[in-house]
Amino acid sequence: MGLRLNIMGTWLNIPNTLSGMRILTIPVIVLLIVHVSLYNYPVLIAVVLFSILLDFFDGYLARKLSQETKLGQILDPLADKLMVSGIVVALIIKSDFPLWLGILIIGRDLLILSAGVVIFKGKHMIATSILIGKVTFALLGALIMIYTLDLYPYIELQILKRFFIVLTVSFLAWSLVEYYYIYKREKNA
Repeated sequence: MGLRLNIMGTWLNIPNTLSGMRILTIPVIVLLIVHVSLYNYPVLIAVVLFSILLDFFDGYLARKLSQETKLGQILDPLADKLMVSGIVVALIIKSDFPLWLGILIIGRDLLILSAGVVIFKGKHMIATSILIGKVTFALLGALIMIYTLDLYPYIELQILKRFFIVLTVSFLAWSLVEYYYIYKREKNA
Protein backbone atom coordinates (compact mmCIF):
# COMPACT_ATOMS: atom_id res chain seq x y z
CA MET A 1 0.00 0.00 0.00
CA GLY A 2 2.85 2.40 0.85
CA LEU A 3 4.49 1.78 -2.53
CA ARG A 4 1.27 2.54 -4.38
CA LEU A 5 0.81 5.82 -2.51
CA ASN A 6 4.41 6.75 -3.26
CA ILE A 7 3.89 6.13 -6.98
CA MET A 8 0.68 8.16 -6.95
CA GLY A 9 2.47 10.93 -5.06
CA THR A 10 5.18 11.23 -7.71
CA TRP A 11 2.90 10.94 -10.72
CA LEU A 12 -0.29 12.56 -9.52
CA ASN A 13 0.80 16.05 -8.60
CA ILE A 14 -0.53 19.57 -9.23
CA PRO A 15 1.30 20.20 -12.55
CA ASN A 16 0.28 16.83 -14.03
CA THR A 17 -3.29 17.38 -12.87
CA LEU A 18 -3.30 20.76 -14.63
CA SER A 19 -2.00 19.13 -17.82
CA GLY A 20 -4.77 16.54 -17.55
CA MET A 21 -7.34 19.30 -17.07
CA ARG A 22 -5.97 21.02 -20.18
CA ILE A 23 -6.48 17.83 -22.18
CA LEU A 24 -10.08 17.72 -20.90
CA THR A 25 -10.71 21.24 -22.24
CA ILE A 26 -9.86 20.18 -25.81
CA PRO A 27 -13.23 18.62 -26.74
CA VAL A 28 -15.04 21.54 -25.09
CA ILE A 29 -13.07 24.07 -27.15
CA VAL A 30 -13.52 22.05 -30.36
CA LEU A 31 -17.29 21.80 -29.85
CA LEU A 32 -17.57 25.49 -29.02
CA ILE A 33 -15.64 26.41 -32.18
CA VAL A 34 -17.68 24.11 -34.42
CA HIS A 35 -20.95 25.41 -32.92
CA VAL A 36 -19.87 29.01 -32.36
CA SER A 37 -22.61 31.61 -32.06
CA LEU A 38 -23.02 35.07 -30.62
CA TYR A 39 -24.21 33.43 -27.40
CA ASN A 40 -21.43 30.92 -26.78
CA TYR A 41 -18.57 33.02 -28.20
CA PRO A 42 -17.71 34.54 -24.78
CA VAL A 43 -17.66 31.03 -23.29
CA LEU A 44 -15.33 29.88 -26.08
CA ILE A 45 -12.90 32.71 -25.41
CA ALA A 46 -13.06 32.09 -21.65
CA VAL A 47 -12.32 28.35 -22.04
CA VAL A 48 -9.44 29.05 -24.45
CA LEU A 49 -7.94 31.58 -22.01
CA PHE A 50 -8.45 29.13 -19.13
CA SER A 51 -6.58 26.47 -21.11
CA ILE A 52 -3.74 28.92 -21.82
CA LEU A 53 -3.49 29.64 -18.08
CA LEU A 54 -3.41 25.90 -17.33
CA ASP A 55 -0.57 25.53 -19.83
CA PHE A 56 1.41 28.30 -18.17
CA PHE A 57 0.83 27.11 -14.62
CA ASP A 58 1.55 23.41 -15.19
CA GLY A 59 5.11 24.18 -16.28
CA TYR A 60 5.61 27.01 -13.82
CA LEU A 61 4.41 25.00 -10.83
CA ALA A 62 6.39 21.92 -11.86
CA ARG A 63 9.58 23.98 -11.70
CA LYS A 64 8.60 26.10 -8.68
CA LEU A 65 7.42 23.15 -6.58
CA SER A 66 10.15 20.81 -7.85
CA GLN A 67 7.45 18.46 -9.13
CA GLU A 68 8.91 17.73 -12.56
CA THR A 69 8.18 14.12 -13.49
CA LYS A 70 8.68 11.83 -16.47
CA LEU A 71 4.91 11.78 -16.87
CA GLY A 72 4.85 15.57 -16.94
CA GLN A 73 7.63 15.62 -19.55
CA ILE A 74 5.36 13.51 -21.76
CA LEU A 75 1.97 14.90 -20.75
CA ASP A 76 2.70 18.62 -21.27
CA PRO A 77 3.95 18.45 -24.88
CA LEU A 78 1.31 15.83 -25.68
CA ALA A 79 -1.38 18.19 -24.36
CA ASP A 80 0.11 20.98 -26.49
CA LYS A 81 0.02 18.87 -29.64
CA LEU A 82 -3.48 17.52 -28.98
CA MET A 83 -4.75 21.03 -28.25
CA VAL A 84 -3.24 22.55 -31.39
CA SER A 85 -4.39 19.65 -33.60
CA GLY A 86 -7.95 19.65 -32.25
CA ILE A 87 -8.38 23.39 -32.55
CA VAL A 88 -6.79 23.51 -36.01
CA VAL A 89 -9.17 20.84 -37.30
CA ALA A 90 -12.15 22.71 -35.80
CA LEU A 91 -10.95 26.00 -37.32
CA ILE A 92 -10.54 24.36 -40.73
CA ILE A 93 -14.15 23.15 -40.47
CA LYS A 94 -15.58 26.43 -39.18
CA SER A 95 -13.41 29.23 -40.59
CA ASP A 96 -11.07 30.11 -43.42
CA PHE A 97 -8.09 28.47 -41.68
CA PRO A 98 -6.00 27.08 -44.56
CA LEU A 99 -6.17 23.31 -44.98
CA TRP A 100 -2.55 23.21 -46.22
CA LEU A 101 -1.41 24.95 -43.04
CA GLY A 102 -3.36 22.52 -40.89
CA ILE A 103 -1.71 19.60 -42.67
CA LEU A 104 1.71 21.22 -42.17
CA ILE A 105 1.11 21.83 -38.44
CA ILE A 106 -0.28 18.38 -37.69
CA GLY A 107 2.28 16.65 -39.92
CA ARG A 108 5.17 18.42 -38.17
CA ASP A 109 3.79 17.47 -34.76
CA LEU A 110 3.39 13.83 -35.83
CA LEU A 111 6.99 13.76 -37.09
CA ILE A 112 8.27 15.23 -33.82
CA LEU A 113 6.21 12.77 -31.76
CA SER A 114 7.42 9.85 -33.88
CA ALA A 115 11.05 10.92 -33.52
CA GLY A 116 10.54 11.26 -29.76
CA VAL A 117 9.17 7.72 -29.57
CA VAL A 118 12.15 6.37 -31.56
CA ILE A 119 14.61 8.17 -29.28
CA PHE A 120 12.77 6.96 -26.17
CA LYS A 121 12.74 3.33 -27.36
CA GLY A 122 16.41 3.41 -28.29
CA LYS A 123 17.87 5.51 -25.48
CA HIS A 124 15.16 5.42 -22.79
CA MET A 125 15.30 9.20 -22.60
CA ILE A 126 12.61 11.79 -23.14
CA ALA A 127 13.62 14.48 -25.60
CA THR A 128 13.08 17.93 -24.16
CA SER A 129 11.70 20.87 -26.09
CA ILE A 130 14.03 23.50 -27.48
CA LEU A 131 13.71 27.27 -27.53
CA ILE A 132 12.72 27.45 -31.20
CA GLY A 133 10.04 24.84 -30.49
CA LYS A 134 8.67 26.95 -27.64
CA VAL A 135 8.65 30.08 -29.82
CA THR A 136 6.90 28.14 -32.60
CA PHE A 137 4.28 26.91 -30.13
CA ALA A 138 3.72 30.49 -28.90
CA LEU A 139 3.25 31.64 -32.50
CA LEU A 140 0.86 28.75 -33.17
CA GLY A 141 -1.06 29.78 -30.06
CA ALA A 142 -1.23 33.38 -31.27
CA LEU A 143 -2.36 32.29 -34.75
CA ILE A 144 -5.03 30.03 -33.27
CA MET A 145 -6.19 32.80 -30.94
CA ILE A 146 -6.44 35.26 -33.86
CA TYR A 147 -8.54 32.80 -35.87
CA THR A 148 -10.67 32.06 -32.81
CA LEU A 149 -11.25 35.78 -32.16
CA ASP A 150 -12.10 36.20 -35.84
CA LEU A 151 -15.01 33.78 -35.44
CA TYR A 152 -16.96 36.68 -33.98
CA PRO A 153 -18.88 38.16 -36.91
CA TYR A 154 -18.07 41.78 -36.08
CA ILE A 155 -14.30 41.30 -35.91
CA GLU A 156 -12.13 41.37 -39.04
CA LEU A 157 -8.53 40.24 -38.60
CA GLN A 158 -7.58 39.29 -42.17
CA ILE A 159 -4.29 41.25 -42.29
CA LEU A 160 -3.24 39.96 -38.87
CA LYS A 161 -4.08 36.39 -39.93
CA ARG A 162 -1.92 36.68 -43.07
CA PHE A 163 0.99 38.12 -41.08
CA PHE A 164 0.87 35.35 -38.49
CA ILE A 165 0.51 32.64 -41.16
CA VAL A 166 3.77 33.77 -42.78
CA LEU A 167 5.54 34.11 -39.43
CA THR A 168 4.24 30.78 -38.13
CA VAL A 169 5.13 28.87 -41.31
CA SER A 170 8.67 30.27 -41.12
CA PHE A 171 9.08 29.10 -37.53
CA LEU A 172 7.41 25.75 -38.25
CA ALA A 173 10.01 25.08 -40.93
CA TRP A 174 12.89 26.30 -38.78
CA SER A 175 11.84 24.23 -35.77
CA LEU A 176 11.34 21.14 -37.93
CA VAL A 177 14.91 21.46 -39.22
CA GLU A 178 16.24 21.95 -35.67
CA TYR A 179 14.32 18.95 -34.34
CA TYR A 180 15.61 16.88 -37.28
CA TYR A 181 19.23 17.69 -36.37
CA ILE A 182 18.56 16.82 -32.73
CA TYR A 183 16.93 13.54 -33.78
CA LYS A 184 19.90 12.61 -35.98
CA ARG A 185 22.40 13.51 -33.25
CA GLU A 186 20.55 11.58 -30.52
CA LYS A 187 19.88 8.58 -32.72
CA ASN A 188 23.54 8.29 -33.77
CA ALA A 189 25.06 9.09 -30.35
